[in-house]
Amino acid sequence: MRYCEKCGVKIRGAETLCPLCQHRLSGQAEENVYPLVPTVYRQHETFFKVLILSTIAAGVVCAAVNLLIPQSGYWFIFVALGILCFWIFLAYAVRKKDNIPKNITVQVFFLSVLSFGWDWLTGWRGWSLNFVIPIACSVAILSLAIISKVMKMPSGDYIAYFIVDIMFGIVPLVFYLTGLVSIAIPSVVCISLSILSLSALIVFEGENMLRELSKSFHV
Repeated sequence: MRYCEKCGVKIRGAETLCPLCQHRLSGQAEENVYPLVPTVYRQHETFFKVLILSTIAAGVVCAAVNLLIPQSGYWFIFVALGILCFWIFLAYAVRKKDNIPKNITVQVFFLSVLSFGWDWLTGWRGWSLNFVIPIACSVAILSLAIISKVMKMPSGDYIAYFIVDIMFGIVPLVFYLTGLVSIAIPSVVCISLSILSLSALIVFEGENMLRELSKSFHV
């Protein structure tokens, strides 16, 4: 058993420092009292490594294409921001894993509102509608789809929030049709992703989706 000469207490386990004073412990180490619980990253280490490599590869390819076609503008910056947002969403959601779908949905809503308000207050250049909202919605849909499969969530825990995220993703269609969007690519990608996600949800989780909607709206 470990012993702290400074505090005069005995400590079970394999700790090397006293939890009270951080003084180095003496004595023989024992087996830890509590089992080591692996983190989500450790449980799915290979998947996350592949995902990290994939996002790096996507960023490098986009940067190379942008350098080869400089007249198309510096759109790689927004791709990089999109990748950064993706990892921020993913990291925050895994960290706050008590209700991941709700956290993702709330983040998208507040990010969209804040970006729209900031764009309007700074003279309105349209970057919130052109880039932030569609990219945030796309990232949220992808993050929720990946997390729900990796963590093997029951359908009832994420379907309602997934539908809300998809509806957010279809909102850029209104901006696109009304001419409020001057750069169409992020919105078109977001709309397409939302429609594909909704179609996949109906095909593979149709009964569960109807059940969750009936529970939510008391139908």
